Amino acid sequence: IIVGLELCLHQMACHTMSVHALMRPQCVVQHHSRCAFLGRQQQFASKWGSSRIRNHHSKLMFIPINSNWKPINKYNNICFHTRHHSTTITRLQADLSTINESNWQSFSNELEETLELPSISVPAKHIHWLLSNKDSPIKSFLAHTMDEFEGIHPKIKVVRNLDQDDDDDQVRKRILLSSTELIPDDTFQLLQEKYHARKEDTFNICIPHHQQPVTRILSKILPEEAQPPPSSYEQVGHVVHVNLKAQHVDYGKIIGSILLDRLQPTTKTVVNKLGEVGGPFRTYQMGLLAGEDDYFVHVVEHGVSLYFDLRKVYWCTRLEGERTYMLKNEFQPNQIIADAFCGCGAQLIRAASKKGCRIVANDLNPDAVEYCKESARKNGIDVSPANFDVQCGDAREFIMNLGMRMSESSSTTPASDTTINAFKLPHHLLLNFPLDSPSFLNALRWWPSGEVMDPPPRIHVYTFARGDEDRTEAEVAIDMVADGLLPEGGYSIASKFRGDYLNELGCNVEAREIRDAAPGKLVICVSFSASRTLLRRMQGDFFD
Repeated sequence: IIVGLELCLHQMACHTMSVHALMRPQCVVQHHSRCAFLGRQQQFASKWGSSRIRNHHSKLMFIPINSNWKPINKYNNICFHTRHHSTTITRLQADLSTINESNWQSFSNELEETLELPSISVPAKHIHWLLSNKDSPIKSFLAHTMDEFEGIHPKIKVVRNLDQDDDDDQVRKRILLSSTELIPDDTFQLLQEKYHARKEDTFNICIPHHQQPVTRILSKILPEEAQPPPSSYEQVGHVVHVNLKAQHVDYGKIIGSILLDRLQPTTKTVVNKLGEVGGPFRTYQMGLLAGEDDYFVHVVEHGVSLYFDLRKVYWCTRLEGERTYMLKNEFQPNQIIADAFCGCGAQLIRAASKKGCRIVANDLNPDAVEYCKESARKNGIDVSPANFDVQCGDAREFIMNLGMRMSESSSTTPASDTTINAFKLPHHLLLNFPLDSPSFLNALRWWPSGEVMDPPPRIHVYTFARGDEDRTEAEVAIDMVADGLLPEGGYSIASKFRGDYLNELGCNVEAREIRDAAPGKLVICVSFSASRTLLRRMQGDFFD
């Protein structure tokens, strides 16, 4: 008993010490998102028009310090944790309260960084192999592997010219090395023997502010209460929008000014997203931080041009990959594609332009419908009703009419093919309204079930889903779709795992994760076939 009490007291003492250590004010603050995320993203923005990098949530972690630790000028330095090492960024020594969006560029000398790097020289004929071959003994020791150069754009040149000695019989080049990962003696001996390397004097590298990532500049300029700085943004055409946190709002103008400066010439407007996406048209308000008060954008996505006012339509750059997936894996040339929530038409215009698909679409937002048609025209697409039919109205009525028109036409003599869906159901129907897509599936009851459709139309339903104790997010989404198709009236507890039941009806159900919407909340795409058996069951026919 005494031994047990002693062990318990020892554990309690250790726990108390660790809690006090975590609560000490002089703890190193490490930013566990990628501190140069903004910097790396801007390298791709001008080429791609948007970021390909997935946004990771930022976390702050306080690291306990032992009694021998000495603070690194805790008022003027921030220690960022990056992929390999910790990089110390020194804040400006000037009074930060006097720096604003109008004068921050006058501190360019203070923002500039100078690094002293070791270097070696080798004959020029060895340079290509030493820098590009995976077996090169020097590759992991090059200067650009240092965290200090992460996000620097354009990248530094690790090969420099070297003043030639009179007794050199061949041209030599200087190679800049890392100051944190020093070359071992045996490796340098190998470089001497095989590549005639020799040590050179240190070389100073100057990094002006216009080469530094946005996050690094903001880390030097923003005061302590605004740290860490914003870590991501989205670019739509010439407009960059950020989601500023509460501690950043008061410094929005200077943040916008720095973004505008660093992301030119592709950026002309910087805005802050105000509130969440909402309203009948799924738009959001925005506040101008810097640049022109112009929100009509031109977005190029895989060779297709889209034109719209960002304030008036819903747009999500992160869905570009999903649109590409549908084109590559679902849509076939010359198929009929229907979309009940088409927005400004990015998916449809790409399908019509790249695969010759015929389009029938709908959106509740009249501005989105007009932008969709106009963008199609500017991409050389025939926007006649027989080829690209886009209307403004209720999605449920749109889905019902797809089936009712076919039912009506089957009882009459076919005339001319004046509309796309005169006598055919679409090959694909898209329901990309994650907030409530499954509730629109009951409109499929109006689709004809008498004719054999080979293959049956494929329905793609996008919905938010959270996993629970029994089911994954995908299984929850499938059950939501099943309940939208065939609700279980009269049951006090809803059934689960109804995917197998739908497959028995010939639905061939598939589910894919599209993107994160919030912690623990995903957007799932559930695809299924609108088989004859399913449609008959929805219409009340329970006999095969």
